[in-house]
Amino acid sequence: MTDAGGRPLLDCYDGVVCDLDGVVYRGDGAVPGAPEALSDVVASGRRIVYATNNASRMPSDIADQLRGLGAPCEVDDVVTSAQAGAAHLAQQLSPGVRVLAVGGPGTTAAITEAGLTAVAPSDAADHDVTVDAVLQGLGRQLTVTDFEVATRHVARGVPWVASNGDATLPLEWGDAPGNGAYVALVGRAARREPDAVVGKPHPPLYELAADRLGTDRSRTLAVGDRLDTDIDGAGRTGIDSAWVLTGVDAPSDLVRAVSTTPPTYVIGHLGELHQRYVDPVRVDGSDGTWRCGPVTARVQDDALVLEGEDGHPSEAIRAGLALLLERRNAATQAHASPEGEALERLVTLASVLDALVPAATDPSDRATGDTSDRRT
Repeated sequence: MTDAGGRPLLDCYDGVVCDLDGVVYRGDGAVPGAPEALSDVVASGRRIVYATNNASRMPSDIADQLRGLGAPCEVDDVVTSAQAGAAHLAQQLSPGVRVLAVGGPGTTAAITEAGLTAVAPSDAADHDVTVDAVLQGLGRQLTVTDFEVATRHVARGVPWVASNGDATLPLEWGDAPGNGAYVALVGRAARREPDAVVGKPHPPLYELAADRLGTDRSRTLAVGDRLDTDIDGAGRTGIDSAWVLTGVDAPSDLVRAVSTTPPTYVIGHLGELHQRYVDPVRVDGSDGTWRCGPVTARVQDDALVLEGEDGHPSEAIRAGLALLLERRNAATQAHASPEGEALERLVTLASVLDALVPAATDPSDRATGDTSDRRT
């Protein structure tokens, strides 16, 4: 986390790269307040590009969905991992060369838009048919035969790009195999790894999104809910990030994520992009106490104690995280990595911050939450 100078976050940036699932929508419905906050971003004269690891969907379908939810979006405002993969191949190959499209409609369209020739697995099944490269993205309609065709061409040694390495795909009933699982299947059979993986947390998708925005990296803000993809990917690309708590990861997950790039900012919901951002600061002369606005965080009797009756839950979370990350990082420097028991204790202390997430993510108003003398 870093210093925003007490200004609204948007004052520091000219463009936003925004994740979708868990940030703009959950399932079929909008995250409360997200469409309105995004409309205010555009009204301020800034552009938004939506970046998604989903390679199977067409950008036009995503744009239609976002507009249906009330969020501002044109087709050119959507960047997918399939487009990042096709752009990567187009930089290496001659125009018009044949690329095997392993994935959904979004993969095929991205290859064509990049000036290459998309070849379906069914058209490359004969052994005398060759392709010049393979782009692999998730496709729910793909068959065992399709993967066999892909494996044969990948084993020949042609350039092979994976849209993303997500091992799982969250569905209503639980986690299904994601594109990463099918990439591993092909790779094991072909006895090689992809030449490139372009989706988050790898930089190519963010780089393509920033290029689409036309903003300098230092004036570009990435917004996402997943620490291991959205936030870590922004860090790898050299882009500041705002971690929004409306998605899957909680404060305790950040404490546990020792090898992940931490976010630049922590916000409860997208509406906080337009509000004055208060940074956590260490209290001088204290024994490890941190303050964010009126809220203080300290450890007493092996418990995380939050105090401050008028504090907003987001401020309490920032103060507590600053304290816990300081302790974790000190342990990392001393022991290369925090010992299991010590790290788990810090994660347990963070549970009091997890309990504040429902209040922090409520965009209905700027009312304060009860952070007075909260402790694990």
